[in-house]
Amino acid sequence: MELFNVIIGFFDGSGTSQVSGDRFYGLKGDFEKFKGQSPIEGKLKATCLSIPALFTEEISLASVPMARIGWITSIVSAGRDFRLTYNLPAGLPSIPADRLADALGLSNTPRTVGDMQRSKWQLLEGNLFKTLFDAGLLDNDVPRVFTPVREPVNPRLVSAMMPFSREHDAVYEAIKEAVGEAGGQSERADNIWEDSTIIQDIYSLIYKSSVVVCDFSGKNPNVFYEAGIAHTLGRQVIPIVQHKDEIPFDLQHHRAIIYHNNSEGLLGLKAKLAKRIATLLAAK
Repeated sequence: MELFNVIIGFFDGSGTSQVSGDRFYGLKGDFEKFKGQSPIEGKLKATCLSIPALFTEEISLASVPMARIGWITSIVSAGRDFRLTYNLPAGLPSIPADRLADALGLSNTPRTVGDMQRSKWQLLEGNLFKTLFDAGLLDNDVPRVFTPVREPVNPRLVSAMMPFSREHDAVYEAIKEAVGEAGGQSERADNIWEDSTIIQDIYSLIYKSSVVVCDFSGKNPNVFYEAGIAHTLGRQVIPIVQHKDEIPFDLQHHRAIIYHNNSEGLLGLKAKLAKRIATLLAAK
C-alpha cells in the first residue's frame, strides 16, 4: 500500500509545524488502520517519515493558497500536540490548492467546511507523484535516455553504487550499518525491480537519494558511470575504495575513504562513513 501525508492548515513554509493532537486523523477512509497508534512512535512514525507529504494552508473564500511537496524529517511530542520539521526540496513546483484538491478527490467547499477548509494531518492512499503527474501538476519534460522519476529526493536516503558480487556483500553490510547509525535509510539497486531495465532502476535510486556511496574498488566501469549520474544530478557522493590507485584521474580530486575488505577494515569503514553521512544528512 502506497501512502502519503496531507497536512492542511498547519503550514507556513518555515520548516516547522505544530499540529494539534486531536487533528491527526489517521488513514482517510480507513480509521481503523492506525487506530490506537501515535505518529510520534513505532511503526506509524516510521511510516510518516518514509512517505512524501503535501503541505497547504486552508482554502477560504478570500484566498487559494499554494501547496508544497516535501518530506517530514522529524516528529516529536509538544505537550498534547505534535511538532514536525519538514524539508521542501528545491525544484518541485508549488501547486494551487484548489487544483490539488481536484486531483486528490478532496472536497473543497469554502462556504461550508470541506476537506480543504479543515486543519488536519491525514494519510491518503495512493502514489502521490503519479497522481500529480497524471493531473498535469508536475513538470513532465521527458529526457532522452531515462524515464522521469515521479518522486522527490528523500533527504534521508543513502544509496550504494558498487559491484554486485559476493565479495562486496560484507562491504554493503558495513555501509548499511553506517547509514543506520547516521539516521538514514540505505538501499542498493539490486534490491529493486521496478522497471524492466536495471539502469532505469539505478537512475531512479540515484535521483531519489540524498547521498550516494560509490565503491570504486576494482575499477568497475558501471560504478564510474553511476558516479557521473550522481554528480550530474547534484547528489553528495562519497567515494570509497580498497586501493587509492583504482580511482580514475578525473575523480582523484575528490576525497575518498580507503578501506580493507576484512573485519578490522570494515569496522573502520563503517565508523568513517557514519561520521561523514551524519554530517551530510544534518545539512539537509
